[in-house]
Amino acid sequence: MKIRSILPGDLEQVRALLGANGWAHRVGDPDRFADLVSKSQRTAVAVVDERVVGFARALCDNQSNGYLSMLVVSPGHRRQGIGRALVDHIVGNDCRITWMLRADRAGAREFFAKLGFAASSVAMERTRKPPRITRSDSPGASPRKR
Repeated sequence: MKIRSILPGDLEQVRALLGANGWAHRVGDPDRFADLVSKSQRTAVAVVDERVVGFARALCDNQSNGYLSMLVVSPGHRRQGIGRALVDHIVGNDCRITWMLRADRAGAREFFAKLGFAASSVAMERTRKPPRITRSDSPGASPRKR
């Protein structure tokens, strides 16, 4: 197994991995996914036999704050240290950076606790909302986003 930064040629494999593991709603559009990855300050893939079996991405200012946004390992490769290796690669060992993440998937709290993460009493979030769609007063008008 090799952990490395994502390469442009990995995008479709990563998108397929994410789509098959509960992230389809976030990776459906290939161009939008490529943009998402390009705007991430830290990305990593786990590769076994030239196949992407894990992916992680984070946003980080490299000074104070980091947000681990995505971590996925294919079901057949879990419990082999790949998730830990991806997190270690992304987070590194800079003790000046406070890392945050959302741990709402089954088993996530326990997994991240083993890596030194702890529940926070100070974090807040503002969740995204789907765009509101309205109809114009004109008959036959197509919906528009506001």
